[in-house]
Amino acid sequence: MRGPALLVAILLSLTACGAGDTSAIIERQLQSGGIVDLDAGVPGPWERVCILGPYSDNRAAAHALGFPWPVDDRSNIAESDAISLLLFVRGNEVLTAVEHPRSNGDFANLSGRCFPRAHARFSRQTPSGNGWPTLVPQAGP
Repeated sequence: MRGPALLVAILLSLTACGAGDTSAIIERQLQSGGIVDLDAGVPGPWERVCILGPYSDNRAAAHALGFPWPVDDRSNIAESDAISLLLFVRGNEVLTAVEHPRSNGDFANLSGRCFPRAHARFSRQTPSGNGWPTLVPQAGP
């Protein structure tokens, strides 16, 4: 029984590191040119990214994803307006959930939307009233 518990602990720590790395990647890309390319920057076998904005709950997650996912148990998004939740999905499985600080690239205006990996590119728009760099889907190649 000890072996499986250790494996789960290791996998959870790797997932947590990956989530932090994703936010760092987004912030670096944003600072280096104003373009966030999740396809190029976020490794793994994900097929699409779905975005949940502040105060999203299980119903919002199910609507965006097309299948139920317990966002209330796995994120603080339902109680926070300081983060957006990026869900990296393959098929009907959320591979990674990233609580991304809106101050480091604000995806909140895209809440409830999913983007296929090939189209997961976003451009910086003029900062909103809060000064956070708003991200919008990038037009064109």
